[in-house]
Amino acid sequence: MLYFAYGSNLDTQQMSTRCPGACPVARAALLHHVMTFGGFSPRWGGAVANVVRRPDGVVAGLLYALSVEHVEALDRFEGHPHAYQRERKLVVDETGKRHCAVLYRQPARGFRPCPPPQRYLRVIDTAYRRLGFDVEALALAAGRAP
Repeated sequence: MLYFAYGSNLDTQQMSTRCPGACPVARAALLHHVMTFGGFSPRWGGAVANVVRRPDGVVAGLLYALSVEHVEALDRFEGHPHAYQRERKLVVDETGKRHCAVLYRQPARGFRPCPPPQRYLRVIDTAYRRLGFDVEALALAAGRAP
């Protein structure tokens, strides 16, 4: 199964801890969505990444090929189905090929945008720079939270 990682799951070390043996397959983009921050993570002490629909938006991410066991592990880490819901979305890799991938997003009901903790944002910023993603897009995403 393909998984579209965004937010702190772009940190390959974090993903290797959560899903040992899983390797990134390709850089990819989720079209017609933007990344924002909200909810509350006890682990991070504040808001965490989410994606919401927006016609002109693009979210940068990584595609992973995961086993059933990896998905079950991510379900636990992401708090599925309460904190995050697992959904299937079409994403586009760097070659323009479309893939159906699962991702996790916070439920729309009750979602309240708010700023992420700086240490959480630093993890994502480091991953963005390592992967060659647009760090200005990350800054804009962080700025979407009031």
